[in-house]
Amino acid sequence: MPILTAASPVSEAIFGLLNDATLQTDVGGRIFDDIPQDTIRPCVLYEILTETDIHGFGTGGLPELDLRTHVFSDVGSLSEAQSINKSIVALLKDAAITVTGYTQCGLIFYRETVTLRSEELFGQKVHEIVSLFTVFVEQS
Repeated sequence: MPILTAASPVSEAIFGLLNDATLQTDVGGRIFDDIPQDTIRPCVLYEILTETDIHGFGTGGLPELDLRTHVFSDVGSLSEAQSINKSIVALLKDAAITVTGYTQCGLIFYRETVTLRSEELFGQKVHEIVSLFTVFVEQS
């Protein structure tokens, strides 16, 4: 059985969930795994933060992946970022995904949300809301 990393196929599956019509409209289609330099806001960044193989003894793989989403907004209040983040949590929390080469174990676990009021994105002051999730998949 070849050794695989699940980050890329899980990332593709997450993008599929975030490719929701309402969320796409709310952020003008600006959902990225790497934000381009001159991107206007609001926008969303999603990333696989860590991947840990927790399979224990034996063969195969059981990766635990930490997923982090970021909502960036430059509107004066936090309301825009909070509304977009609420949509993201609703889309990802307890969601099932199809991951090439893997079988999802359980559903996506929502962990927490952190609000960062005065951050910078490419030299511009923004509001940032970060949500953390965990995904478990088993190598097929």
